[in-house]
Amino acid sequence: MHTDDRRAVDHPDDKHNATIVLTGATTGIGRATAMALAEQAGHLILHGLEREDDVADLLGAVQSTMRPDTRLSYLRADYSELAEVERLARQIRAATDRIDILINNAARPGPPTRTVSGAGHEITFQTNYLAPVLLTSRLIDLIGDGRRGRIVNVASATHLSATLLLDDLNLAHHPYSASTAYAHSKLALVTYSCWLAAHRPSRLLDVVSMHPGVIATRLLHAMFSVAGDRPEHAAANLRYVASRRDDNGSYYDERNPAPPNSQAADRARQDRLHEVTFQALHISPRARVTRERQLP
Repeated sequence: MHTDDRRAVDHPDDKHNATIVLTGATTGIGRATAMALAEQAGHLILHGLEREDDVADLLGAVQSTMRPDTRLSYLRADYSELAEVERLARQIRAATDRIDILINNAARPGPPTRTVSGAGHEITFQTNYLAPVLLTSRLIDLIGDGRRGRIVNVASATHLSATLLLDDLNLAHHPYSASTAYAHSKLALVTYSCWLAAHRPSRLLDVVSMHPGVIATRLLHAMFSVAGDRPEHAAANLRYVASRRDDNGSYYDERNPAPPNSQAADRARQDRLHEVTFQALHISPRARVTRERQLP
């Protein structure tokens, strides 16, 4: 085991007892991360697109790694439908009254041609950005409420080359490509992470985002003709970052803190994205962040 890994998991109040929510847990990076977190979790809540019967092999493998006195839950939701994200949040709240770590990992590649969801959003932007923001907003009062909590938003180094199109978030008036849509959605997610870190409802809550590595998955190969590391490499990075503390607002390039795209760190852009996002999600100002206030 890497020495940093050992330090990362040896926190006395969460070792082998954390309630962890991991989205996009059935394929690629998420599947490997589910296995990597199994031994650490007291209650592991996995989300996927597939029916439970179709991922029985994964669930069995995860369960066999977990200790006998721990819990495993599996919940299905399709992020192309925001109503299903709302349902997922309700199901998670029914399954637990606290969350120690929320890992927003679910994502999709940009499709070959611009595609709009039933709600009217560019589908990559909805799946990779709006859906995790919606889920986080519906669960945030359970995260770090009276104890340490952590939100890890899985982004991508591609966000560094993107431009945040605040007046055209759905890419209706700009040239479209699959990689552009993906990078744009991930830049929005990093920007939101920076905003939420500045407006966290409790000092016990840390919000970070990360690039897990260039990983050989179907998502990568759908957009880029490059090789990549195994999903287990990303899972180890994710496990490491998920177990950090006192790094609120950080962006990680794999395991290393790094500057994000300068647009993500711009407070005016953060606030503008926040406003248009919650208008798009029809979330009232009072519900945006529980006990919302800016903390030093």
